[in-house]
Parts: sequence; C-alpha cells; structure tokens
Amino acid sequence: MFSAISSLVAPFNDRLANKAQSNHFRDALVISRKQHALSPSETQHAIFNYMPSWITMLMRLRNRLVKLLGFKVGQANFTTSKTELEVGDQAGFVTVLEKFADEIICGAEDRHMHFYISVRLDTNNIIVSTLVNKKTLLGKAYVNAILPFHYVIARVVINSARKAGRI
Repeated sequence: MFSAISSLVAPFNDRLANKAQSNHFRDALVISRKQHALSPSETQHAIFNYMPSWITMLMRLRNRLVKLLGFKVGQANFTTSKTELEVGDQAGFVTVLEKFADEIICGAEDRHMHFYISVRLDTNNIIVSTLVNKKTLLGKAYVNAILPFHYVIARVVINSARKAGRI
C-alpha cells in the first residue's frame, strides 16, 4: 500500500538532530520527488493541507481528549491558505520555526512535549521527519500510545499527496 514510501534508519544527519534531547522519539520517511519546482514550504502544504476526512475526525477527537490532560491543541490539521510560509507563520497547530532553501521546520510545544516536523528536499527525494522531545511521564505515555496511529497516518497523508499528483 505504501511501497513508494521508505523509512530512514537513524542516525539522522539533519537539522532536527540538533534539537533532540535525551528522551525523544524520532522517525523519517522518504518518497521520490515528482514535482521538482516546489519549495519545502509548498511541499509541506501539498502534503498536510489535504488531510483525508477520517484523519481530521481522529485529530478532533484527539484534541478533545488530550486538552483535558493539559496538552496544547490547535486546529486538527495544518490547514493554511498560504503555500509559501515564513518563519513565525502558523500552519494549523504548528509554527514555522526555521526555513532554508532545502527545508522547513515547524514545531509546537506544551508542558508535556516539544513536537517538530521537517520537510526537506534533496535532489530526488522528499524527507518528512518527526521529532518529539518528551518532557514528562504523561508526554512519554502519550507518544507511546499514538505511535501506531502516527505510523499509519503519516504514510496515508504522504501517499495521498502522491496519488493526487501534488508531490
């Protein structure tokens, strides 16, 4: 089902590696580029601005549940009308933290964890990386609980963008 998407094996030699703390979760997925004219910001938009409705519903449910535990919640997805984001812009529940010619790094932080997502382009590939620094026991429990969902959702969203011809 996700044969075009591969997992990268740690250690990751990228800009997110410098943000990792001792208690963290990290993964990275790679898919070949078909839309070479897109910037990292436009690529992020092409992937995450078009969530399947069942994922949006799951994210809304997640937001209702974790808000009660003190987790920061925002929009259920990355929806934004801008395709070219700048540092400080909001894209759903994340803020653009850093922007380079080959990469955009966004993040969200609350008392339980600091979440980062990176969309990086190399000559032939798109690399979507996630880093979560777990600050509390509840943050660690949350990350462990959502990993099976993360595994599927990340691949579905990237695959959906590929099938629609956006990336």
